[in-house]
Amino acid sequence: MSRQELADVCNAELASRFAKQGRRNRWAGLTERTIGALERGEIRWPNEDYRWALCMVLRTDETSLGLYIDRPINADSGEQSGTAGPALHQQRPETALTRWRTDHEPNSSRFGQTQEGFDSPSRWRTWLWRGVLSRDRGQDILSIDKLEAALRHGNLAYQGARYSKLRKLPLLIGGAEALFAAEQPKTVDVPRVARAVNGVYLLVSKLAAKLGDGELAWRAADRARCFGLIAADPALTAIAAYQTACALAKQPGRAADAEEEAVAAAEAIARHQLHRTPSYLSAYGALLLHAAVAASRQGDGRSANRHLEAAGSAAEQLGRNGNELWTAFGPANVQLHRISVAVALQDNRQALHDADQLDTSQLPAALTSRRARVHLDLAVAHSATGSSDAQAMLQLLEYERLVPEAIKLNATAAELIAKLLRRERRSHTPGLRALAHRAGVQDS
Repeated sequence: MSRQELADVCNAELASRFAKQGRRNRWAGLTERTIGALERGEIRWPNEDYRWALCMVLRTDETSLGLYIDRPINADSGEQSGTAGPALHQQRPETALTRWRTDHEPNSSRFGQTQEGFDSPSRWRTWLWRGVLSRDRGQDILSIDKLEAALRHGNLAYQGARYSKLRKLPLLIGGAEALFAAEQPKTVDVPRVARAVNGVYLLVSKLAAKLGDGELAWRAADRARCFGLIAADPALTAIAAYQTACALAKQPGRAADAEEEAVAAAEAIARHQLHRTPSYLSAYGALLLHAAVAASRQGDGRSANRHLEAAGSAAEQLGRNGNELWTAFGPANVQLHRISVAVALQDNRQALHDADQLDTSQLPAALTSRRARVHLDLAVAHSATGSSDAQAMLQLLEYERLVPEAIKLNATAAELIAKLLRRERRSHTPGLRALAHRAGVQDS
């Protein structure tokens, strides 16, 4: 469970207990921040009701949770004053969570400072996991202006497939969380800061999905959703739902869940009074495009085409190829997704036909990664029959030319290269082994 989920379950247990006892809630309720303070040892002995709820939900006792009465130490004798019973300890007992945090603490003196290792998806995943799980470990507080500037540069780097420029993203998580905690008393700034922290987690979720880590992508998207709700910004909440759907799609057997998540969020945004503004139309259209891809991965061509048509109507209303909320949504992106859907449905002839009608120059110049994606889709299409591996290889080389860092990190590209390597024993594919070496793919 996330911190907020644990807090919600505990509050539900307390509400049930109070109802049975016929009394009102004595406390405001546990929050995500309270759970975090307990984990860090900032709160060591919460009130009796909170202790009861935590023990009930986690099915353990106070000592196992590391809860104890915090008594001052007598400076003269070195002994603790007062009596605290058997749960009293001079130091907080180490739990599995605190041990993990200690063992995996990012070292800020070296974290993300060198280029070495940024060609390895496993290293990237490790660094991102550390950043997400250790986000509140005393990071320096950034100003809101610096955080927003860093976020803009990060999104431009991601859309340009310059992933090495994101090497400080794990540290940015801690800085964003620290800023949000510092700004809590300044209620005027909270929505602005929450929007920025939402953006940081969205960027983490995107990169995790690119690396094929559905679990990490889901966690980051869930955090983004929380901050979108705090900011009271339905468009950002919708984009968090989009990233949640992307994360689900990266997990085996979750395509139906991904489609359901995307459709539900699209329907919610369509009911909003601002649904015709560029931001809302872009969020709505992006959700439908993902729903189309998710449906196609289930072999449901009818639903996929229905979602594509609805997204196409939204693109027509938008009237341009934009990049609102970093969605890259517009008519050209709808056409790109038609190709992806056709490939997923194994309609390779339709995919190649749609590619002939596509003009990627219509996309904003910064969207290098999205422009290159079509070459990866076409490489998959050519490889599907097993008789066009040379054409698949040409498309992969064009993909690498446009986004050289992506060929090393993209999970789909790695899977396709491995597939071509397994088949090379039947027919030699010039340049394949050199490409595999550059992409870090081993011949199995």
